[in-house]
Amino acid sequence: MTTLEVLMPEKNGAKFLEDPLVSMIVPIYDIPEMTLKKCLMSLEEQDYKNLEVICVLDGPNRALEGVALSFQKRSDKFTLLEIEHGGACAARNAGFKVSKGQIVSFFNSDYMAKPGMVRLWVDALQSNPDCGFVYGGYEYGSSRRWAYPSKPFDAWQLQIANYIDCGFPLWRKYVVDWDVECRSLQDWDFWLRVVKTHNVKGFYLGRDYSFIAEPPRPKGLSDDSSNNWIDRVNYIKGKNGIPTRDILVTSLGAANHAVEIAKLIGADFRDDTFDKPSDYKALYMIGFYMKPTDGGLNEHARRLALFKEKYPKAKRVIHFVGADIYWLRKFPYDSLKYLAGALKLSTDHILSENQAAHDELLDMGIPSDIVPIPSYSEWEVKPLPETFKVALYLVPSGYGSGESDFDKYSYDMTLSIVRGMPDVQFTSYGKGGKDVKYPNLKDYGLIPRDKWPDYVYANSCLLRLCRHDTLPMASCEFLMAGRNVVTNIPMEFAQTIHTNGRTELNEWDRYSEGLNLYNWPDTKKKIIQTIRQMRKIGNPIASSASGFWTEKLKKQDYISKIRELCDAKS
Repeated sequence: MTTLEVLMPEKNGAKFLEDPLVSMIVPIYDIPEMTLKKCLMSLEEQDYKNLEVICVLDGPNRALEGVALSFQKRSDKFTLLEIEHGGACAARNAGFKVSKGQIVSFFNSDYMAKPGMVRLWVDALQSNPDCGFVYGGYEYGSSRRWAYPSKPFDAWQLQIANYIDCGFPLWRKYVVDWDVECRSLQDWDFWLRVVKTHNVKGFYLGRDYSFIAEPPRPKGLSDDSSNNWIDRVNYIKGKNGIPTRDILVTSLGAANHAVEIAKLIGADFRDDTFDKPSDYKALYMIGFYMKPTDGGLNEHARRLALFKEKYPKAKRVIHFVGADIYWLRKFPYDSLKYLAGALKLSTDHILSENQAAHDELLDMGIPSDIVPIPSYSEWEVKPLPETFKVALYLVPSGYGSGESDFDKYSYDMTLSIVRGMPDVQFTSYGKGGKDVKYPNLKDYGLIPRDKWPDYVYANSCLLRLCRHDTLPMASCEFLMAGRNVVTNIPMEFAQTIHTNGRTELNEWDRYSEGLNLYNWPDTKKKIIQTIRQMRKIGNPIASSASGFWTEKLKKQDYISKIRELCDAKS
């Protein structure tokens, strides 16, 4: 079995058990009767039959007791339990003690389950035996139809801020006691201890929203956390041994990279809790993505301004990466000059990744320091695979996740290279290859970070065509792994296909001229010739290339520089 086959395991034929019993534990306290009726009716109408609903009345309330009893009388699914008032955590613990389900959900009484919710949960749990729980997004029952999408599971990110609601289900064997001393952010504490105690992960349901929640109400748990954010966060971090970090990393266009950077430099990453109070000494923003067509206040600018307003003494550092500079080039001259001035006034340090990016920014009136971002993995030169394979990054144009809002990666032109070389095997990663059916192309989709080195070493060469870029990390990683790189982005030891046309007339555009319809046939011919040459000679400069880029992208040099610029503790 090859390395690439390991990355794409066939689905096993696991047989599911009979539908397991699911326990829905519903703590009830101080809510309108109609809200409780909607909640219990939504559970009663679930098409999943092996279900028990345990209503825990947190202190006497005759009206709410009457609502729960009416459901208990008409269905043996429902059980009512009354306890002395002790708070939501005490009610959840009491309900769990009398429950019998193999799967347990602590479902708030102001939630309305969507049709098919429980069936969706059970199927997801049984289909993902390596996961201890499932979770996802939910909607709010307001006229604005606001929704919280959550995010894919990452235990490290869970230490920084919660993204898993208390109502989502887990296998019974992974339940931990709810902390009755925890005033709010109770679900965050619960899921942290589930993950840490049992070393389990969660399966993310994506955009399959499970339920509709009532908006936060005065004197509720959400209200308490908003008014006492730092105290509640410090309580949970302290009891769970989570360090307090002094740098905040954020990003809109490159969130996946920003998360890895935060891990590398010992910082926090925040996106949906960015506005919450904090004690950070610096903001490190990965990418500053502005387009001339943006309406209103750009979100990057808003975050920068908000941080400056809240923490005027804290440092603010922007690192230009990827397509940021491409879109700055589209601004009218006067708008660009205003933007350059505003950036210099709003930041302490502006960074770029290489000399080309530095020069482009400077031409726009934006001075920067060159600080290349290193790889997050460790690399060494390994022998090339026996079968010559060329890796491609296929990204379609669009505005969804994993898409580019312009044809940054020359999608159709890259595919034309595959068609033009039927005797060469290609592999692809990214979102753009799943529907491409070429006999010499095998797609691997979105490759997890821990599987990425396997993918790199299973290929001989990377082909990367961009309409604009700074320092592409994937290209650096292929070179450090002893692989060839064919690209139109000039970089040491890569096989550079120049696409900048006649430089005496178009010196400022280093990338696009050779990719236009008039020049593309010549460019395509050069690419095919270069790939065939790489197949013929292998990579005689692998050690030199790997040594050069390993030295240039030293992790410790980068970490020290960023923490120095942020005035952070070493």
